[in-house]
Amino acid sequence: MKNCFLFCVVALLGMSVSVRAVELSSLNWGQVCSGQMGAEWYGSAESQALADIVLSVQKTNGGWMKNDQLHKLTPSALATLQADRSGRSCLDNGATTMEMRFLAKVYQGCQVEKYRTAFGKGLQLIFNAEKANGGWSQYLPLSGNGSYHDYITFNDDLMTNVMKLLRDIQNNTGDFKDIVDETIRERCQTSFDKGLEVILNCQIDDNGTKSAWCAQHDPVDFLPTEGRPHEHPSISGCESAALLSFLMTIPNPSTELQEAITAGVTWLDAHKIEGKAIEDYINGDGLADRRIVDRAGSAIWGRFIQLGGEKANQVYTKFFNKLQASNKSRSYTYDGVVYTYKEYEIATTSYQEAKAYQPVFGIYSNDYAHLFYRFLYNYEDTPPVVDSKGVPVATSLMAGNRASYQYLGSWGLNVINVEYPAWKQRVDAQNDTTDATPYELSAVTYQSSESTTYTFQDGITVSNTSGKGYATGSSNTVKYSANVDYTITLPKSLSVEKITFYGYDNYDADAYLSQLNGVTYASTDYVFPAKVDGTATFVSHTIDLASAPATGSLNFKLGNKQCCLIMTLYGKTPTGVEKVIHVSPTAPVKWMHNGRVYIEKDGKTYHLGGQVANDF
Repeated sequence: MKNCFLFCVVALLGMSVSVRAVELSSLNWGQVCSGQMGAEWYGSAESQALADIVLSVQKTNGGWMKNDQLHKLTPSALATLQADRSGRSCLDNGATTMEMRFLAKVYQGCQVEKYRTAFGKGLQLIFNAEKANGGWSQYLPLSGNGSYHDYITFNDDLMTNVMKLLRDIQNNTGDFKDIVDETIRERCQTSFDKGLEVILNCQIDDNGTKSAWCAQHDPVDFLPTEGRPHEHPSISGCESAALLSFLMTIPNPSTELQEAITAGVTWLDAHKIEGKAIEDYINGDGLADRRIVDRAGSAIWGRFIQLGGEKANQVYTKFFNKLQASNKSRSYTYDGVVYTYKEYEIATTSYQEAKAYQPVFGIYSNDYAHLFYRFLYNYEDTPPVVDSKGVPVATSLMAGNRASYQYLGSWGLNVINVEYPAWKQRVDAQNDTTDATPYELSAVTYQSSESTTYTFQDGITVSNTSGKGYATGSSNTVKYSANVDYTITLPKSLSVEKITFYGYDNYDADAYLSQLNGVTYASTDYVFPAKVDGTATFVSHTIDLASAPATGSLNFKLGNKQCCLIMTLYGKTPTGVEKVIHVSPTAPVKWMHNGRVYIEKDGKTYHLGGQVANDF
């Protein structure tokens, strides 16, 4: 009976796909899960047939495995996944979080309970997988054998993917509206808080200076630790940039979080390789390759940046002792002779303390097992050296290593040049406003849209009558068209005394704020400069409304060209502190202060976003 059911599901999917085969097959699984089939598709018979396949391969512990294109499975691949439902679940490469987002979309489209039930099982897996001190590893159950699979993992956005999902569920809007009850949403907040706490605990103390993060951290002492044999304990330019981008989306950051972000950005900026970029090319042997090129205004970082000073001694001593304790050997055949190397020997003989704060590389190939855990410091080809056994060993990466793995990249550029200045401007304005509450209207606080009305957190909406739908620009900005009357509708009793427009002109001619709350401005008053050679200039304009505070709504209009903006409203409520009635006597107490909701639980006060409130 079960096989017959699955046959019918696959047949239905096949018949439905015949109508839209090009569109569905042109997407990868992540794109399908993120909504790129169009809102009207999720909840259709076709999407439900695919959702049934997703349910049929869900692990018994609630999650899914990674890298499976569930909308393109052959019958044999489907049967293999169904036979392995008792195996481990994975959170790496977007696994489980992607499937949960897909099921949430389908559930909202059709309201079929089994999809919400499966979503709940996935969420329980996330709760179960979180460590006691916060953070997640790649798999559940854990291996328990000291594998890097069990470490706190920032690699490939694992932590941020999980925490973004928890935040979206807790916000109870859009795809996640009422998909779980309030008790579970509160648990999402608690889980998010623990994740944020462990991120701060893992930030590496670089000999007295807070720096950034490694791709993996030890869940006991939080020190940076190794991954696969080419992923050394280090500071990661890639993972650190991604973490900082995420942290800057957390509204109303605590002083501790502000300091952590500033320290991370400062460290990355101080350790960039300036004026360089990475270029893909075909080398003289006809192979895909990458090389370092000069490029003005650019910069690169190592995926793995070697630690220095006493912190290096602490981390690498621990790493080498671990390799020595495992006592693993690697064999390599050269000129018909088999040579044996200890991993401890490979690592300790290649590590160079003098290379502190330089990018470090590694080779992970069973064809070159004698290079496992070898520290390499040359990106482009350099001649091998002969080791003590008489075997030539690499001193640099090979073309295949460079092309298949991103060892160097410009990950920190946008974080340093665009995202951080935008964040710093907003936070400084917030910190300077002691008697008003900031309300940010951005892609981060956006919740949903209905036609031409966009809803943001705290019940604030932006609408227009010109048919302009919601769209985003870079760095969490929202697009607003020129010569369109926009109306910001405010919650009852909120009085706005100041507004900041931060963002950029999206075209090659100057734009400007032409009208705000009935006041008209000249084209030279509040200018958003034109792009130059496709590069935007971010600017900030703050308008004081204290003499005539806006209540109920306020209007604005841009002149000449479209702009991508983050607006921050600074408002007060005349009622001061107000207790909000809650139904369950066991539920956390909610309070409203100056229009902002706070949650009091277990003796602590939290913002709705999950972080501890230090301003209440």
